[in-house]
Amino acid sequence: MPESVRIWYVSGQRLCNFRCAYCVSVNDYAKSNVADWPAEDQARFEQIVDWIAERPFRLGVRLATLGEPFASRPFLTKAAQLSTRPNVDFVELLTNGSLLKRRLEQLDREGDISKISLWVTYHPTEIPLARFIANARFAQEHFGCFVVVNGLLFPHNEQEIVDLKQAAEQAGLRFNLDLGYDPLTPHGVHTELGAMVPILRERGEDGIARAVRLGAHPELLDLNMAAMRDLRGELCSAGHNYFYIGIRGDVYRCSRYQALDKDRIGNVLDDGFELRLSSEPWTVCGAGFGCGNKEDFLHLRRRDTGGGPPPPSLGWVDRDPPPSADRTGRGGEPGALAHVVSAGRPAPGPSTEETR
Repeated sequence: MPESVRIWYVSGQRLCNFRCAYCVSVNDYAKSNVADWPAEDQARFEQIVDWIAERPFRLGVRLATLGEPFASRPFLTKAAQLSTRPNVDFVELLTNGSLLKRRLEQLDREGDISKISLWVTYHPTEIPLARFIANARFAQEHFGCFVVVNGLLFPHNEQEIVDLKQAAEQAGLRFNLDLGYDPLTPHGVHTELGAMVPILRERGEDGIARAVRLGAHPELLDLNMAAMRDLRGELCSAGHNYFYIGIRGDVYRCSRYQALDKDRIGNVLDDGFELRLSSEPWTVCGAGFGCGNKEDFLHLRRRDTGGGPPPPSLGWVDRDPPPSADRTGRGGEPGALAHVVSAGRPAPGPSTEETR
């Protein structure tokens, strides 16, 4: 058993207050602007989170949703409970950032907010940049959350990415840039990169250069491209120190294996299910191609992880705090995993967030 295991779990929470045209929650897994959970999905979610919490090893968890997690109080309640478990190093939530000032207090009241990590993606058609940055900064400075501000690069949003990067740096926030994907790309077949990634469809190889120029991590972008093109012979630690749980509780070594329905490990909701992780740190990937989720491809052996403990995120790799952030961790001790906190915790300001 590795010292620590990372889990990516996608739940069936669907309510979202945004209407992004490029949202990847589509078809059977479409988000909703009116409904939160089908009853069976919420019941599964609660059982799966309880199962995760009871694991007899140290773990870090990325709790993903089909919608916006901060729009769902039942989701936040279970996330808070998970954060209190002594074997849980962090609970990472993927959010659009619009409701942070309203709802972070619930995580602070019901859980251990020092373990909350936020991957906050900017959607410029849905929220003003100034409000988005203010909310992310509030989470980092007021509550001490580990915050990454994320942008998605498409063919015609270069100026929005430039503005986001500049604003994040001025606010002392970590900045990440990912390639935006076409939500209609089939997942179980070999799709050309130009069809999967709109910036490559319209800009060709210049799309890669543009992404790097705008702030994408060059080595991780190369790894992203390599993982989508050809995985033959590649060694990966997925299934050993990392695994994926789908909406219905099915367990696979990674999300790509789930899309291919390959080597299902079992279902956490089945009576008598025993999780059997690989005893080998590295095994040859059998997916072939199409690995497009960084939660998965960051476990490829070809990535140089360096030394020291990893950050509390399944998508962020740098160990240093953002350049202009306060470098004092909780308890006054600096460290790679220390959350950024302000010198004094100010009283909460008025709530001005809008739910659409």
